[in-house]
Amino acid sequence: MAEFNLIKSLAQYPGVVKDRNQLMDAMYGDSIYVDDRTIDSHIKRLRKKFRSYDISFDQIRTRYGSGYSWRD
Repeated sequence: MAEFNLIKSLAQYPGVVKDRNQLMDAMYGDSIYVDDRTIDSHIKRLRKKFRSYDISFDQIRTRYGSGYSWRD
């Protein structure tokens, strides 16, 4: 469920960069505290899953120093 919420948060506004805190709020709300690097792990896993179906998957963009965005 957390990964689905992460994809939804990114894909809902393509091109908009979301920082780790925004993505943590979208994934977990206020119900749990996680380290901000947890987002990086989720992103890595999602890319791997998508690439297992489509090797050219490149929709999730890393904006170094800012966060992540869904490619528009």
